[in-house]
Amino acid sequence: MPFPVSCRRFRGPALARGPALAMLLAAAVPLHAANTDPRKAAETPPPDPTFLALEPIDAPIVDGGRVDGVLHVTIVVQAKTAEDAAALAKRMPELRAAALPAAIEFARLRASRFAPVDVTRLAATIGPPVRQVDRAIDKVLILKVSATES
Repeated sequence: MPFPVSCRRFRGPALARGPALAMLLAAAVPLHAANTDPRKAAETPPPDPTFLALEPIDAPIVDGGRVDGVLHVTIVVQAKTAEDAAALAKRMPELRAAALPAAIEFARLRASRFAPVDVTRLAATIGPPVRQVDRAIDKVLILKVSATES
């Protein structure tokens, strides 16, 4: 069995046996139990219907008049009840529109691709405008945030 070009320079006793190595590697990768046992999948609770995920927000990080990076923010809103969440699901563009200017302002003033993002301050910036959209919003959660090169 010929080896791929990238493996030729690593020929040793373990790589000399192509089929044996493939079987060893296949045995070393465990299967996730939840994917193989249908009983485990039935035991997992359904996701909480009060949580709604907004589309990710990408805000430009501007430094010295030029775009220096991008602030990526993923926000989840928790409604007070499942019925409120169903009503809020129809207003998702409005929720995102409330969060977008706050994220852009934070990225302009307080974000850098060379420093960690202050998530506490970001949450304090984004939370109030999103909560003003509807009184049914209980919490505004920052699920994921990163600042990267554009």
